[in-house]
Amino acid sequence: MNILLVGTRTTPGHDAVLRALLQGWGHQVLDAEADGPVDLALLDLDGAVDAALAHPVRPALGLATFDHPGTQERCQAAGLHTLLFKPVRPPELRAALDAHSAQPFDYAQALAQADPWIVGVVALPFRRDWPQQLDALEAAMHAADAPTAHRLAHTLKGLVANFHATPLVRRAQALEADSAACASSAYHAQVAALRADLGLLDTALAAFCRANPDAI
Repeated sequence: MNILLVGTRTTPGHDAVLRALLQGWGHQVLDAEADGPVDLALLDLDGAVDAALAHPVRPALGLATFDHPGTQERCQAAGLHTLLFKPVRPPELRAALDAHSAQPFDYAQALAQADPWIVGVVALPFRRDWPQQLDALEAAMHAADAPTAHRLAHTLKGLVANFHATPLVRRAQALEADSAACASSAYHAQVAALRADLGLLDTALAAFCRANPDAI
């Protein structure tokens, strides 16, 4: 997505981290509407709150250090239905960005662009094993077992890359990077979203296998 940052430079350290995260996940960071079409704005509310909320770009997410009384209500009234608190945690930001993605990812199209030989070799064992791998990741999460969560997320990241499944690669990458916080509610939400996306990929793989029996 093309993401416009509004007011984030008032806190340079946070701005630098935010830009690195967004660019690392493949997003284009914009500093002005003239820089290109905008899919989403991130509005920093730590400065002039009224001016930030009055910014015309929607959809938008709010960023704030403190949850002052009335902030949530003011955001909702201004059309911001998501408010994140600093320092922003990558899983929370990823979940918010995913919720605002304009277009659902086309896993069937991604498979069409992948190497059919690799897909044919990997598809069946992947479809057989990913539910158990995700169950193991969830067990590690509930046990606060960060090393195991890191290892399993890393493994899933490599596997889904075979299918050009970009959202899954990014989600697994984020889970790998944030495995130290695997007991957090934000991490739990990301794993739940990963399971949902893996189900979509599995459906696309099933269709691929039916349409390409000679490749399996």
